[in-house]
Amino acid sequence: MTHAIRGLGLTVSLALVSILAAAPRARAATTPSTAAYVYIQIQGPEGAVYGFTASSSGQLKAIPGAPWKPTGLIIGDNHYLLVTLGEDNLHSWAIDSNGAIGGALESNPDTDYGEDCDAGSNVGAVLDHTGQYVYVLQQKTGAETCMAYKSFEISNQYSEGVFDGVSETQLSPPSGGGVGLVSILGNETFAYADQYDGPSNSILGFQRNSSGALQLIGVMNPTFSGSSAYTPHHPDASPVANYVVLQEYVNVSSTMQLGSFSVDSAGNLSSANTPDNMPVSPFFITGSTFSPSGNLFVTWADNSDFDLGNGIQIYNFNGAAPLTYSTSLLSGGPIDQVAWDSSNHMYAISTANNMLYVFTVTPTSVTQDAAWSIGAPFKMLVVSE
Repeated sequence: MTHAIRGLGLTVSLALVSILAAAPRARAATTPSTAAYVYIQIQGPEGAVYGFTASSSGQLKAIPGAPWKPTGLIIGDNHYLLVTLGEDNLHSWAIDSNGAIGGALESNPDTDYGEDCDAGSNVGAVLDHTGQYVYVLQQKTGAETCMAYKSFEISNQYSEGVFDGVSETQLSPPSGGGVGLVSILGNETFAYADQYDGPSNSILGFQRNSSGALQLIGVMNPTFSGSSAYTPHHPDASPVANYVVLQEYVNVSSTMQLGSFSVDSAGNLSSANTPDNMPVSPFFITGSTFSPSGNLFVTWADNSDFDLGNGIQIYNFNGAAPLTYSTSLLSGGPIDQVAWDSSNHMYAISTANNMLYVFTVTPTSVTQDAAWSIGAPFKMLVVSE
């Protein structure tokens, strides 16, 4: 079985569906304070972007002036500027004090930087936790697949948004395979990504140097004591500690367990978890992420085209000890992305159901705060205040 790969490519073809529905299904806000700004790109990587403020109680309010039409796929936002990715360019856009997307700041032909995969196109990009560095994954297909990560620093990230090339790291995926987007540890030292070839998969490790450059360490395939029956997928790096969660598929099947791995000073991964104590997912996972505090881990699924389950699963993250199941949300509903703010709000979008959901989630409780009808939500960014 071919497993879902982290990130959204730029060549996805989506049918156009209805645009934003007018009326939200949310109760009135009880506080004027803003916890986060939420941006939803609809229909695809060139689609319009809607914006919302989320209050401290999880209520949503549309940002005046939306929708906007920045060029490319929305990648990240550091409060001062928005970064988007086109087929051949990185773009930056001003962010107004109320969260509205303003005018264009910079457009950089990133395919002109470096020597590897010069004729390639952009697959995706990641903005680091500091909002200062962008890592662009490029691919060129032909007789052999060429892939490379290009590292860019955002000069004067608070106003100008200029992209300066820092380094390039060439990748050598198997013929017919590829590499996924990196997940970066919160201390910015190491990052991890999938290297895939059909159902086969391995984990690539990267190190960040003082210039912000992303450098390849190599293949890292940690195993469990007494068992070699697992194939690791989808690394999620902790935002606050030296841990990585891997989805471990049993004998190249759709049966999956979640394993917690510790990161040593060289970036190597090891685990004290065992096949007997790792939680088993009730569905084929299509996405996963940590909460900002690192104490919760969430998985979700949109398996609308297959009978492999849908919904959201929330787990308590316990460091080196195994994850423990907490609760399920929207069971049976296809979910395409989940994101968090730093006020315990969890946001989820469903393309099939044309919905944006907001929950307040802690290790001991879950409440649903809001649900908005929105046509064809494709990509979501959440920026905490």
